[in-house]
Amino acid sequence: MTLVTTGTPVSGIIATKEDVEAFRESCVFLRSQWVHFTTLFRGSDLKRELLQSIAPIFFSDLHQLLMEHLVLQICRLTDEAQMRGRKNLTVKFLMEHTDWSTAPGRLATLRAISDSIHDFRKRILPARTWFIAHLDLTAVRLGDPLGAASDAEWHQFWFDLQDFLELMSLHHVDPNLHFYLNAAALRSDGESLLTALRNAKRFEAVMDDREIATHAQRAADTSRFAGDL
Repeated sequence: MTLVTTGTPVSGIIATKEDVEAFRESCVFLRSQWVHFTTLFRGSDLKRELLQSIAPIFFSDLHQLLMEHLVLQICRLTDEAQMRGRKNLTVKFLMEHTDWSTAPGRLATLRAISDSIHDFRKRILPARTWFIAHLDLTAVRLGDPLGAASDAEWHQFWFDLQDFLELMSLHHVDPNLHFYLNAAALRSDGESLLTALRNAKRFEAVMDDREIATHAQRAADTSRFAGDL
């Protein structure tokens, strides 16, 4: 019998507090990568112009790397509970290996959240399967974009994952302590990078004025970062 019908674990393996905490940490790291991504690459046309004007190849590659990383990690966390005879620490594992007999109402809520999370997985899975984990010849020849999801679908995924982690944490870790993924994820310092790049562009504008440039160059040359890195 399975969890879906009975609320009891599918086997003798029971998810532990440590399992939930480890899964939580993976999700916090994942969310942090998303914050880096959106800080750098979502927003105004002026931001995109800034990045393109300074290092177009680097930032284009970084955009691709972060996007592929996000898709790959989300698919990893939503894989089957068991593959090739080994258990995976995933959404399905925590659902299937938790005893919900004392909390049927929470199980019903989590089922709906889990279904929504896995609906999102279906949206991005083609990108992982055909372009990231494998370079599928047919997909390459067709040249069609795969795995695209709307902003609304991404936002819903993060809210679903946050709700999933909170309910799992209340059940396994501490029934009196709420856990909010969007608050726990590390803030990105990507904004500091953007500020530095903006300042560099402003400095270039100043240097275009010869009179000002003479004084500015003297000040810049005294900086500890004046030499090669």
